[in-house]
Amino acid sequence: MRLAIAQMKTRAGDFEKTAERMADYARRAADQGVDLLVFPTTTLCGATPVRGVDREGFMLDLADCVMDLAEELACPCLIPVLTELGGVTTPDALLIDNGDINPVCLRTRFEAMTSGAAGEQRAGLPEVEFAGARLGVAFTYEDLDDYDEYEYNVDVVLFLSGYGFAVDDPSSALGSSLAEGRFLADAEATGAWMVGVGPIGCYDLQVFCGSSFVLAPWGELVAQAPSLEEALLVCDIDPSAEGPLAEPLTPEVYDAPLMTWGAITTGLLDTCERLQASGACLLVDGSLSSALLATLATDALGPERVYLLVFAPDEKDARVAERLARTLRIPQDHVETLELPGEKDGWLARGVAQARLSALAHAEGCLALGSADKTGRALELTCDVDAAGLNPFGDLYRSDLIALAHLRNTISPVIPPEVLDKVSVPEIDGLSSEFSSDEGRLAFVDLVLSSYIEWELSLSDIAAERGHAELAAAIVGRMRACGDVPRQLGAPSLMVSSKTLGESHAPYGLAWVDSVRPQEARLQSRLEALVTPEERADEPQEMPPTNLDHDREVRELLGYLRDFSAGGGFSPLGGASLQAGQGGRHEEGPTAAPTFWEGPFSEN
Repeated sequence: MRLAIAQMKTRAGDFEKTAERMADYARRAADQGVDLLVFPTTTLCGATPVRGVDREGFMLDLADCVMDLAEELACPCLIPVLTELGGVTTPDALLIDNGDINPVCLRTRFEAMTSGAAGEQRAGLPEVEFAGARLGVAFTYEDLDDYDEYEYNVDVVLFLSGYGFAVDDPSSALGSSLAEGRFLADAEATGAWMVGVGPIGCYDLQVFCGSSFVLAPWGELVAQAPSLEEALLVCDIDPSAEGPLAEPLTPEVYDAPLMTWGAITTGLLDTCERLQASGACLLVDGSLSSALLATLATDALGPERVYLLVFAPDEKDARVAERLARTLRIPQDHVETLELPGEKDGWLARGVAQARLSALAHAEGCLALGSADKTGRALELTCDVDAAGLNPFGDLYRSDLIALAHLRNTISPVIPPEVLDKVSVPEIDGLSSEFSSDEGRLAFVDLVLSSYIEWELSLSDIAAERGHAELAAAIVGRMRACGDVPRQLGAPSLMVSSKTLGESHAPYGLAWVDSVRPQEARLQSRLEALVTPEERADEPQEMPPTNLDHDREVRELLGYLRDFSAGGGFSPLGGASLQAGQGGRHEEGPTAAPTFWEGPFSEN
């Protein structure tokens, strides 16, 4: 069969304009003899569902759009949509062929329920006969796992990715990270052609990078679309082929900082367009984060659409900031140096600077940007007044910003060396004595934070894996303390990790604080210590005299807590080694964030 992927950028819910563009893609595909054209998940409905109060009207207009498309499409198409099943927003894929509309996932679920097969296979995944091939449709990593593990008879698996780009999940970059991601193993495990369909652009605050691809069952790369660009990818798939390909493509080497820079640049540009902002304005204070933010805004929007307020009480920092503006070719009349009398490094001066930034954004009709990063938002109290409408770096650690700055300077040396040499490290008791350099201190701080937030390791797990138990406890404790101040979340941030800082905050006012526990005090060890001789079939031994009823009650209680921990609340690792892919929005875990697909994102 000849397959095509329409890697296109749209605006969620803009049904009329999007339908016209989809019909155009279908005509172009039909001219190339395509048997099936596949669209990305975000094409019509975006990445997140509308509010419940708007759902009825949205679904009705979506249905009208699909009915009109069925008459306009020049070739068979597979179109992902968000539907509602039992009051829950659920993804589906509509196979439209000659005016007929087949909701392949919903039909499969109903067939599985009526046939009683749900207990044998996970609610039934699609197996659709089309154009001489059997097609499977997957929306999540868990769906891919099921196609890998169960006896599904499919020739092609269409992975309609709903995962935005995440720095800590290489698979979210799709074809640009095949060597580091999971899809080569999926193709081998299923014995099927693996087709990754990637959206592009910024939807809500998630950024999608495209890079759709087609893999042969034996792991060779057949075709790949570019990252961050619209494209119509067309290739032939032969279910009977056994390889090797005559001219396979060579998978590219994954460059995580480069992809991250492209993602946040795209996110900033799309956000300004969505808000109809004329440009962006920001404060430059001589710090690395503000210099990098000015560079990002210039790359995304062009220097003519960037406004800078230089706020640097130190004259040297002010000169560096002004030199940065000249290097970026920002017009001179777009650069203003703030002269603030009085205590220039105090809360009042910073508050006045934020107020001036807000006034500039209002006067020029532009978007005010903040330079806060994930490390600072987690561990440092900031000014009460914050004019920023967006923090492009708010989901990136400070160590990531250093890597991005070095990357950007390899493209063109715009960030002054004086700025690159400045590494701001949060003040944590004991940190200076444990590490000899600022880079080492910051690297450890960010490692602890990412282990706790993205990988969802408990404090005891972090101490066991990373050492420096007291320091790790101090970092997590500081994060908890700062999390009790709601203003720390500030302006929204582009989502470029598998779990944001806001999703990791404990309930406000929670008095309980975790502590580092030795292995013998962990839940699993305590359960093992209470196992009776009869239960230790491989280690028979005499039970010491004790209160058997009390021990039985304790064992039952701890067993209940263990079972409860598998579904939420406690770390599932019990001191095990850290494994890539544990926790986060892109994973299945006890605290993974719910998504519009089907509850927690599944395990990678």
